[in-house]
Amino acid sequence: MNHFLEISQLSRQQIEALLQRAVYFKQHNQYPSYAQHTVANLFYENSTRTRVSFELAANRLSMPVINLDLQSSSETKGEIIEDTIRTLAAMGIKYFVIRHSQDGLQQNLARQIGDGIHIINAGDGAHAHPSQALLDMMTILEQKTRLDQLKIAILGNIRHSRVANSFQCICAQLGVGELVLVAPELWQPKTLHYGRVTQDLQDGLTDADVVICLRVQRERLLESDHLDLDSYRRDFALTKKNLAYTKSDVMVMHPGPINRGVEIDSDVADGPNSFILNQVANGVFVRMAIFDALCNQR
Repeated sequence: MNHFLEISQLSRQQIEALLQRAVYFKQHNQYPSYAQHTVANLFYENSTRTRVSFELAANRLSMPVINLDLQSSSETKGEIIEDTIRTLAAMGIKYFVIRHSQDGLQQNLARQIGDGIHIINAGDGAHAHPSQALLDMMTILEQKTRLDQLKIAILGNIRHSRVANSFQCICAQLGVGELVLVAPELWQPKTLHYGRVTQDLQDGLTDADVVICLRVQRERLLESDHLDLDSYRRDFALTKKNLAYTKSDVMVMHPGPINRGVEIDSDVADGPNSFILNQVANGVFVRMAIFDALCNQR
């Protein structure tokens, strides 16, 4: 594994190895040291959870971290991202965690940049968010180990969600029993990677073992994609009343940040079935596993 770009490019064995390594890191307080490897965080989109999580993961592995201030970098003078990476690589930085609004950017960079440089996709446009899929699956497996017997529902703006794309791919690779994507017609996916689609909330939630609620991503919506949020909330919000359709031990998850009172109510997000903070905690261990795999690639 020279880069970490998309779940669909990983084998089932590679996914399972990353998850097992993440669990190992969570259970042990002694970690390998990769102090000779420096990481650069290049976040062209705002981020709190993902950026801090990657930074903490690197720190726990003794990897120096450079958080590039893109507002004052040479890119404001017209430098392209490929030259930025090559410049930093010439200084000895070989690991680049990149978030960008352009679909496929990290894939293109991995093809263009020379050997010895490792690109980690921290989210590209509405396309992929592979580390989020891994941490979500780790969180689920901690509670429910028989993936082939689970019904998982993803609820919300599927069409614009890189989280939903990557999670469909990991469900396909690991053989999840049933995956249901629940969304209004306007926000249903143009491409289905795994599972089925419905706009019937009751159908999607009935007997679900896991519900992943997605943020309404206002910043990604075109004029033609906008829905009336009051109508959306009425028909698709994850409320305590709607949660009654699911199994009593359902896991409620959300990649964050949460729009409380829009796609999910506070008494659900903070309730006894919520594993949202578990996801956040597991994100550090999953990203440690990603760094560990890349540092040990042959």
